[in-house]
Amino acid sequence: MSISPEYELSVIIPAINEAEALPTLITALGKQQGIRIEIIIADGGSRDNTLALCHTAASAVNIPLQGINAPAGRAKQMNTGTRHARASDLLFLHADTTIDDPMLLANARDATQQIRHTTNNDTIAGHFPLHFVRANDDHDSGYYFYEAKTTLNRRDCINGDQGFWLSKGYLQQLGGFDESLDYMEDARLANKIFDSGRWITLPGKVGTSARRFESEGLKQRQTLNALLCNFERIGLHRFFDATKAAYRQQGQAETLDLGPFLIIIHRLSFAEGFRRGLRYWLDTGSYVAENAWQLAFQKDCRRNRAAGAAPGDGEQHSLKFYDQCIGPLITSLPARVVTAVLTAIWFYGLLIIKQLAKNQADSANVARQ
Repeated sequence: MSISPEYELSVIIPAINEAEALPTLITALGKQQGIRIEIIIADGGSRDNTLALCHTAASAVNIPLQGINAPAGRAKQMNTGTRHARASDLLFLHADTTIDDPMLLANARDATQQIRHTTNNDTIAGHFPLHFVRANDDHDSGYYFYEAKTTLNRRDCINGDQGFWLSKGYLQQLGGFDESLDYMEDARLANKIFDSGRWITLPGKVGTSARRFESEGLKQRQTLNALLCNFERIGLHRFFDATKAAYRQQGQAETLDLGPFLIIIHRLSFAEGFRRGLRYWLDTGSYVAENAWQLAFQKDCRRNRAAGAAPGDGEQHSLKFYDQCIGPLITSLPARVVTAVLTAIWFYGLLIIKQLAKNQADSANVARQ
């Protein structure tokens, strides 16, 4: 579809059965000021009247909305939405995103245009910092750290929950979202942008539900997320298909049990032979070494939180020192080997603990019967 000067921004939202959350987002988008936007809902086969409710919400706030049918799969849905976009700039949001600031998108447009003008370059992509919408105040320090990470422009700190803002032309240059796999399309596009362009942190912030972290456990969920990012990076894609059944079984559990995932990782690591397994572990060590900066950043976050600074604000002395003095050493080959060994020790230690706990629980269940 050709670009129309009538719109400055096309907001593309993939959806499947989002009748509960999506009308609220549409209402918030309808309250945006100082920018001409259209909304595109790329529906992947909803059965809960999502599109009809979205049209009703859009009419109530007088905002243009296209409801289109798309093949199921977030990448396919977003690519389909892109083909229908009439603005030169695109913003991809998740259906459960919350927006409170009526000037959020206008301010983001201004920031993006200023950097494009300054650099005379269109290979710019923006993301918003995240605020987790929570039901309780548990794990305050953990949420503070993860919210602060979303203000950074580093690999594995940017994901689809934060919204992706870029020009339609740049997205087409990147080849759109990768439809070859049914997961982590946001991470793959983010890495393409790191390789070919520049990420910027947009002003303001968007909200996202912390429901998954609260139900599964913050530490457990973030550990699994780190494993997912690692296997995406090192190319062990069989992990994602192998863990689908294990993740479905978590639905009835109060917290996420990492045990089944650890067993699958062990089996897959050496399924192609011992030498290939060692290669996977060395690659994992490299990934962990690349992310060791988070220990320094965590120290900064503790200090800034104690000083009352908002997530992402405050000085980052430890991180700067790490980048200048420690990072080059940590990512050297000897350090990556050491990191791989330490990571393997942590992994198999955790696996043994999980197995012992499972055996103990099974024995207790048998005794009760």
